[in-house]
Amino acid sequence: MFACYNLDMQRKPPAQSTFERRDAPRVALDGRYSVSLDPCDGRDPITCPLLDFSVTGVRLELPAGVAVPTDVQIRIGNVSHTARIVWRKDRVAGVDFIDEHHSIY
Repeated sequence: MFACYNLDMQRKPPAQSTFERRDAPRVALDGRYSVSLDPCDGRDPITCPLLDFSVTGVRLELPAGVAVPTDVQIRIGNVSHTARIVWRKDRVAGVDFIDEHHSIY
């Protein structure tokens, strides 16, 4: 009676979305605001467009051709965070606030 049943006929579950590793939700800003990144190596702070932020870190756009160390200071308004660049793709970098108790790194 069911000889023509094929496993490929089963409903397939929807594809899983990319696993979210962030501790806190991010707010997209698309470069409308900027932050000051201090490389802590004697150079002047670098102004960078802020792409998104949360209580645990930011994603920002670095100027072309500028090398920055892993450990930096990020100033947003009058608030300064000890931070670490945890990933970089071209000019975009993910920065974790390591002075926050819930840092993921």
